[in-house]
Amino acid sequence: MRVGTGYSRVSDPREAGRQSAGQALKGSDRQPAITFVFTTENYDQEEVLDSVLAEVGESRVIGASSAGIITSDGIFEDGVNVMVLSGLSIEAVTASVELKSEAPGRSGRILGKELLAATTASNGMVFVFPDCLAGNISLMLGGLYEIMGPDFQYVGGATGDNLQSLKTHQFTENGVVSGSVVAALVTGVSFGTAVRHGWEPVGSPLIITKAEGRFIHELDERPAFSVYSERLGGIQLSKFPEYGMRHPLGIPDALGRFIIRDPIRALSNGTMELVTEVPPKAVAYLMNGRKDELAGAAREVFQAAVSNVEKPRFALLFDCVSRFRLVKDELDDVDIARELLGPSIPIVGILTFGEVGTYNDVPLFHNKAMVVAIGGQQG
Repeated sequence: MRVGTGYSRVSDPREAGRQSAGQALKGSDRQPAITFVFTTENYDQEEVLDSVLAEVGESRVIGASSAGIITSDGIFEDGVNVMVLSGLSIEAVTASVELKSEAPGRSGRILGKELLAATTASNGMVFVFPDCLAGNISLMLGGLYEIMGPDFQYVGGATGDNLQSLKTHQFTENGVVSGSVVAALVTGVSFGTAVRHGWEPVGSPLIITKAEGRFIHELDERPAFSVYSERLGGIQLSKFPEYGMRHPLGIPDALGRFIIRDPIRALSNGTMELVTEVPPKAVAYLMNGRKDELAGAAREVFQAAVSNVEKPRFALLFDCVSRFRLVKDELDDVDIARELLGPSIPIVGILTFGEVGTYNDVPLFHNKAMVVAIGGQQG
């Protein structure tokens, strides 16, 4: 196995792509089987991809736009980041499907069928990058899992646009798309994965008594914002985004683990808007994250992932942008990763708008979480 990484923060998109890919290729003496391309939205995405493709040749490509790139040197809110993987046993296929919010399950099923049609592999890692603006991503992942099943691993994150919520981009070697979900199936690499968030429930449970998609109208049969505000001692409507960042909702599963849902806006009629859809009639808790708990989660996610890889060679990190902005002055996720993995393991990733990670092999869509995939030599 050969792994190469590179990043550039120059403003010219073609030069940034050329520099990043050129640096990455110095770590590989073979044609890359798969190239990861992560960018921020201040670039012309087509020009970045064109320049990367000119460097990596016939490599399969998977990638996404985001609010920031994660490198071994730190997290930057502007730049282009590239990682190449090559090896005699490493193979990759990619697919791109329009993500239709009215039929997300069908989009996921088509994605799974296209990946499987391009390979004979019966296992491997599926990297998934859906457009965060498309909606119903959980249902899309359900459709993908319906086709591909538990013999595959799943990680990834939703693409972003520097918090403008206007347009995001997804990449394969066939070009740049928006409003879609792209995926790559990579085989010949051993992966250890983990997901953690560090948020803890406070207070008694709430019932989501009325919800539509990402809008919660009622909690405990009362206007959602009124109940949320009371639990926090009374807050002004204009202060909701600040409180929502620090006190998301958590929906427990049967084993007591929480899926986090991130509130972003409260309307004057008491409705709360979240980043991601929530099921009506579900139980939810207000969550709180102290510095030590969030730092502990960052350590745990790397420790859990690396424990399942015999010979770690690289780490991919998908870190929620709102989590990063909340803790960046107190925690450094890259420093924690380097401390636990060692300075020789390259770290590549993006700040995501929702994370794809698994509980019991099933891919789920998380908020305010960290997902790690650590790759190593197979066999």
